[in-house]
Amino acid sequence: MKLCIVGAGSTRLPLMMASLVRPGGPVENVSLFDIRPRRMEALFPVGLELCRHIGTPPRFNISSSVEEAVEGCDALIVTIRPGFEEQRARDERVCLDMGVIGQETVGPAGFAFATRTIPAVAVLFNVARRLSPGFMPIIFSNPAGMVTRAMLDLGFENAVGICDSANVAATKVAARAGIDPTVVEFEVSGLNHLSWTRRVMSPDGADLLPAALADEAFVRDVLGWLEPRPEGIRDFPVEYLYYYMYPGRALDAMKAEPLSRGEALATANAELFDALRGAGVADSITAYARYLAGRNGSYMSYASVRHAAGIDGASPLDYLAGQAGGYADVAMDLLDATHGGPARVMALNVRNGSSIPELSPDDVVETDCRIERGCINPRGHEPMPATQARMVDDIARYERLAVSSVLTSMRGESGPARAIALDALTAHPLISNRDLAGRILEELSIRF
Repeated sequence: MKLCIVGAGSTRLPLMMASLVRPGGPVENVSLFDIRPRRMEALFPVGLELCRHIGTPPRFNISSSVEEAVEGCDALIVTIRPGFEEQRARDERVCLDMGVIGQETVGPAGFAFATRTIPAVAVLFNVARRLSPGFMPIIFSNPAGMVTRAMLDLGFENAVGICDSANVAATKVAARAGIDPTVVEFEVSGLNHLSWTRRVMSPDGADLLPAALADEAFVRDVLGWLEPRPEGIRDFPVEYLYYYMYPGRALDAMKAEPLSRGEALATANAELFDALRGAGVADSITAYARYLAGRNGSYMSYASVRHAAGIDGASPLDYLAGQAGGYADVAMDLLDATHGGPARVMALNVRNGSSIPELSPDDVVETDCRIERGCINPRGHEPMPATQARMVDDIARYERLAVSSVLTSMRGESGPARAIALDALTAHPLISNRDLAGRILEELSIRF
């Protein structure tokens, strides 16, 4: 099969390429495209060398146009960031300066991101539908849940959103029990960046989660941000729940940082590409490994999220091989399962149907799906605990309004789109104030 990756100038490119190195995997040919070709070309040699370090890579081709990249593709991964890191930094700073959490998928910064990303992804998918009828749209671009909902609403019926955070719990809990994570069954319930893992079942049918959550050392290691720890915790929360469970503490911690996450990444990315300019392959690999170690080590550091060890004594290629995975691995697992591989369970962003009873069938949820014979089937769940259900319902209402605002704007109805956008931000539990929502909407770089 042919896979297309648009947004291949992302700093994730080498790791995405490495995830494609799978003996017997379905991907034979990969086309890469980015509107910043120099960034893609700078990272490509690092990715190719990493692939060769791991195994035999598929055929890669750097495309000079979107049309060339998507023509004849069986699947399309979109990982674009309209406005780039610099716009993310501006969005987050506007929010923080106005006393609201600034994070690229949470609250108004996430809404601003959606207003730019959804129209751009729609244009791309329309080109792909014309040149590659039946292609599978795979959405990496954040906010993944809202982008996926918009694409489904626009008629891309097989669109699916990817997020690696929802699969972390099952992987960690299985590893604690000494079990291969690929053989456990698990249950995830919620929305993108707002979900809980409720069960992790071993092949013999035992639920591994209660023992893991009763292990104080395990909880400190993998849920260091969960402090104070809720009494009687029974579910494993995704780390983005930090912003909703401890909003005051999160805002204070983020404001105390000298740079927002977006500002820090914009600076680090500029330094990386400066270092790659004119460098040989070996020096480029070293520069990229150091960049990635720094980026990973600073992720949600203000929330006490713990990270794997840095490079230490490992060679740069060995370190990078150990970092391959994440979003890209989830996408490759999905492609394996939908293109002739064995059935498997994965957490994905899909249309709800009857999976999560608290939410509308049209909502896009983050949930465990069984994938077999090319079909993605969300599995049914028991009702959520009341506290979780209220939180999910609040954010789902915000997301419905936010996506409606963007789609209304895309139809050229700027006045109604702005009014719905104001309703959306007012509905968000991290804002919940119409005057503040209006001021934020004026300050953010949003076009209606």
